[in-house]
Amino acid sequence: MIPTSIISQENNAVTVRMSRRRWNHLQKLEESYKVAVAIRKGMKQVEKSPAMTVDEAIESLRAL
Repeated sequence: MIPTSIISQENNAVTVRMSRRRWNHLQKLEESYKVAVAIRKGMKQVEKSPAMTVDEAIESLRAL
């Protein structure tokens, strides 16, 4: 296993050396975070939206 180390660091960029396995794991974590943020945003929208009947919901979806 390659230890993670910083190769260079600038004002707005960092170059890091790490194993491909660790990089892939970090990529999966980032994707999971993005999905979780989208779900949370959707849940907040649901809480603020007015209640609809089934027919109103179907009409709203068809209008999209």
